Amino acid sequence: MTKIQHLLTCLAEECAEVAQRVSKAQRFGLQEVQPGQPLNNAERIVKELNDLWAVVEMLDLCHVDRAAIEEKKRKVTQFMEYAAKCGTLTE
Repeated sequence: MTKIQHLLTCLAEECAEVAQRVSKAQRFGLQEVQPGQPLNNAERIVKELNDLWAVVEMLDLCHVDRAAIEEKKRKVTQFMEYAAKCGTLTE
């Protein structure tokens, strides 16, 4: 395994950890603190995102495209509005 392959595996693992923590927050709320843990789900999501970003930096993939980010935000907002119209999204 090369260094790049190793880092890509780490990247995939970190993505999975972010997804798992987000799933926990969906089920139990952002402010819930899991027994035996010092941080709530929101804080744990941030921790996992920091771990993910560390690997992104190690892979030298951190070329932030602000225009692409703003476009993604616009699309997410558009679909949230559509979901509200469909009755599947509430405040």
